[in-house]
Amino acid sequence: MKKYIDLKLLKYLTIFYTVYVLVNLSRKVYLKLNGIRFEHVSWRRLLTYNIFMDWVTVLVFMVIMSYWTKRMFERGFHWKYVVAIHVFCSFLIGYFVFFFSGLTGVIFGDISFEKLFTQTVSFQHFMFVIELNFLIYFAMIGIINVYYYIKKVKNIELRAAQLQTHLATTKLSVLKAQLHPHFIFNTLNSISSLIEIDPEKSQNLVADFGDLFREILELKDENTIPLKQELNLLNKYIDIILVRFSDHLVIKQHIEEGMEEAQLPNMILQPLVENSVKHGYSYQKTQLNIHLSVFKKDGFLHIEIENDGAPLTASFEDLLEKGMGLSNTQGRLQTLYGTRYKFEIKNKEDDAKGVLTKVCIPFSTEKYPQSDNSF
Repeated sequence: MKKYIDLKLLKYLTIFYTVYVLVNLSRKVYLKLNGIRFEHVSWRRLLTYNIFMDWVTVLVFMVIMSYWTKRMFERGFHWKYVVAIHVFCSFLIGYFVFFFSGLTGVIFGDISFEKLFTQTVSFQHFMFVIELNFLIYFAMIGIINVYYYIKKVKNIELRAAQLQTHLATTKLSVLKAQLHPHFIFNTLNSISSLIEIDPEKSQNLVADFGDLFREILELKDENTIPLKQELNLLNKYIDIILVRFSDHLVIKQHIEEGMEEAQLPNMILQPLVENSVKHGYSYQKTQLNIHLSVFKKDGFLHIEIENDGAPLTASFEDLLEKGMGLSNTQGRLQTLYGTRYKFEIKNKEDDAKGVLTKVCIPFSTEKYPQSDNSF
């Protein structure tokens, strides 16, 4: 039934025509009580035939017309044909209303069959109210067309939003596909540097890397993950790089309580920590301390990574151009959050040594929609 009749539209049509019928009833009651018209019409006939049957007949007819209006709307009929059809139907419905309301009077014996055609459904009687039938009909057709037009616009907007989501998730998949090889290459570099120095440690490092990468592959379709899961991945990465840098690298973390389920892009902390390590060391700075802070403020999740290493000599824009990990992070943040994020890397203020990396994203515990691999 729902395929042919839109119940929501039927409700709007019923409300509209019920209001008209009640107004019309008030008019007729007033005229009858004051002896102006309908003085020879019984109350039963006035209420049952002239009001109720009129209401039922029009609504049944409009259900049929709403279906055909929808078909014409969907098939793109030329407006001339649409107008011609509706003009014809506006006249036809007047005859239907007169005929059925009069026919019930014949059935109940209130009027004769001959009087039905000479008075109730006569051409003269029809012409007396032709403009009213015309206006009411086109008012209801207007409701039908506006309803389907709004519905079509909403469907277009929904499809556009779904397409935008598909494009965003596809872009994220491409970015993550770039990130994984980049991460593999850098980690294998760390392993290769240890092979000649400490073969046993390098073997353990390979095993740790295998465990870490297995978990990364399991997250290949996840655009965002809880902070506790992201920290678990980061800590495994830190265990790997600490083997390489031994006692020359110290990484501390301060995570505000209650942040465990906060959602953030997966593998976002690793390239930021990696960048802080990479640019923190210099010939003059061989001992590096890094501090990671995660906290909530003003409805946003704040991530800050500080080091006490060498200051930046390049601008943030230059860092994005040269570093795949950073440009990848920038692209994912922009795709996920539009303009509602902040990402910057700068030297510490007040003559403090070191570099500060900041990421600020909307706080949420709900996942971003997963990638649609069928797109």
